Amino acid sequence: MTVRHESAEPCDVDPVELGESCRWDAIRRELLWVDVLRGDLFRATAAGTHLEVLERVHVDGHLTSVSPVEPPADGWVVTVTRSVVHLGVDGTCRELAAPEHHNAPRVRLNDGCCDRAGRLWVGSMAYDNTPGAGSLYRFSSREGLERVREGVTISNGIGWSPDGTEMYYVDSGAATLEALDFDEATGRIGDPRLVAALDGAEEGVPDGLCVDAEGAIWVAVWGGGEVRRYSPAGELIAVVGVAASQPSSCAIGGASGTTLYVTSAREGMSASQLAGEPLAGAVFACPVDVPGLPVGRFRLA
Repeated sequence: MTVRHESAEPCDVDPVELGESCRWDAIRRELLWVDVLRGDLFRATAAGTHLEVLERVHVDGHLTSVSPVEPPADGWVVTVTRSVVHLGVDGTCRELAAPEHHNAPRVRLNDGCCDRAGRLWVGSMAYDNTPGAGSLYRFSSREGLERVREGVTISNGIGWSPDGTEMYYVDSGAATLEALDFDEATGRIGDPRLVAALDGAEEGVPDGLCVDAEGAIWVAVWGGGEVRRYSPAGELIAVVGVAASQPSSCAIGGASGTTLYVTSAREGMSASQLAGEPLAGAVFACPVDVPGLPVGRFRLA
């Protein structure tokens, strides 16, 4: 199969330090993303490359992921440093769980996402990227908190197949995208199988991901300046180039329902690198042919 190549264009919003957790909330018709290091959540309307920021919500700590809450409750479930927090629309924060408090200050939470049953899945990593220091957790208001995987280096992108029988998971430290059998009723996962492995030094490493309505997996490649679309069998279908070397996460949505949005980062770049990459930290957009799956929403008790 011929690999399709496209290019994303920068959106008209200011760059951030470490953009992550790009989500399209189809109920509110809003694009969500965070600046991890500054603790900011952005809400914006989105039509192609035009983003109108509706609100920037600040929390104290490293804001690593965001998931909308299922109505009639309001707000978002966010992960902040080592805690899972309900962030209300009025800006109030209520801690729901503390998966990594026992590992303070060495380890923090990283990317997280909700399944269709309303559970939050969130992983962790060491600040110094120590191999195997991270974990993957499952949390729900009904079932509580459980560590479901140990020995992870940089727990990252999470998503599910359209029929809900497979979960996709990235460990950026291992530079792997894996699939695991998934039981939506119980939240149980099976043994992983490899979908794709990248040569980190040559290609970059997989980071955040989203899944489209055809079941293909879109993966931001940190250090590679691109987003890749893979089939569930691991076949590379398409590549979207980004004018920033550190794309971090992606979502499909916007006014058309078929725009790929990509966050990126300036973190760790020197002054000379930033001079050569003025769009580092920007949000990018590219039209695609297939809509994304609805974002999972957390169910508050």
